[in-house]
Amino acid sequence: MSVDLDLQGIRDQALRNLLNHLNDSVTDQWNEIALFKATDYTDPARAELERDKIFGEVPFIVAHTSELAGKNDFISVELPRNKVVVVRQKDGSVKAFVNACRHRGAQLVSEESGKCRIFSCVYHRWSYDPNGELRTVTLDTTFGDFDRSKFGLVEIPVEERHGFIWVIDNAHREIDVAAWLGPEMDAILADFNVEKLVSIDPHTYRRPTNWKILQDGFLDNYHVKYAHPNTAGKMLHTNAVTLQDYGRHFWFLTGRKSVDQFIGHDVTWDESMEKHTIESCYLAPNTMLLKHATHIEILTFRPVGANPNESIMQMRILAPTVEDSGLAQEHWEKRWKKNWNFLVSILHDEDFPILDGSQRVLSSMDAGTMLLGRNELSSHLFRREVDRLIYGTSEA
Repeated sequence: MSVDLDLQGIRDQALRNLLNHLNDSVTDQWNEIALFKATDYTDPARAELERDKIFGEVPFIVAHTSELAGKNDFISVELPRNKVVVVRQKDGSVKAFVNACRHRGAQLVSEESGKCRIFSCVYHRWSYDPNGELRTVTLDTTFGDFDRSKFGLVEIPVEERHGFIWVIDNAHREIDVAAWLGPEMDAILADFNVEKLVSIDPHTYRRPTNWKILQDGFLDNYHVKYAHPNTAGKMLHTNAVTLQDYGRHFWFLTGRKSVDQFIGHDVTWDESMEKHTIESCYLAPNTMLLKHATHIEILTFRPVGANPNESIMQMRILAPTVEDSGLAQEHWEKRWKKNWNFLVSILHDEDFPILDGSQRVLSSMDAGTMLLGRNELSSHLFRREVDRLIYGTSEA
């Protein structure tokens, strides 16, 4: 169901709220402090529930449209339940398959990405068309007869929407991204025009950290000036968020320090405000999207199988094409290389040491009960959705 969402009104009100928050040194809040246990991040039984009840049941993003730009382009990705290859079809659609030959289960695709008109197994040279159909059985006169139509690659539900490739990591499910997003978030993503952007050198990190710790770290506006005093903390406000809760997902606005010039003034949202603020979306279950004036950053987090102590984080910069940017190729490449270098230095020097260290110490037998403050609204809403998915409730 579509909805006529008043984004201008939402942005107007959010901007006014944010300026009031900054003037009063307050932020949007949850109704109470919450308690949580270290085992939320270390318990193998819970990790198994998250693998199956979250990633095996609901859509999540695995790529940007531009990463599969042409027919027969493919990427291979490690998901919590399956190793998958995603392929652009001749008709422009996208399909996803378990990355295993149906003969003896050998890995079919070892490359991270590429273009291929036929997938050929290195073990016995069985081959498959990009649409997953079994094409060749080597020495078939001696292999024996069987119904080849039943032994194509196992298909994983996939859908392309709003410039992203979404999957459900379960061959026995059906996918409906619009229904999952809900009308409000579907309208917000449509407004962002992500499909007009290109993905620039996506980065993948395998971390010794629970996926929820990583997700939390990039939802958190409370830590900015403390963990990043000489980088992001110089540019961004800390502990000042105004948020719209859409049930599963939420949208929120945070401020760059340059927005201070508007405190105390009666202002409305226009395009010029994009350089003073950041629009962010949490797309359940595992994605953080940040809309800047010049580009979008998107971060996804997923567990490695049912291991509570290991996860895969992917980060993408989505930017206008060279043509749309108006920049010369050399300047375009220089801009995004500089941007990536800055982001990677923050990740490696500041974020990862803290978040990896949290995972290590949360394995302590006597870590105790911990607190989530009322000001940590995004983290409350993230936990609410995780618990709803694995337990069918907002409380574990």
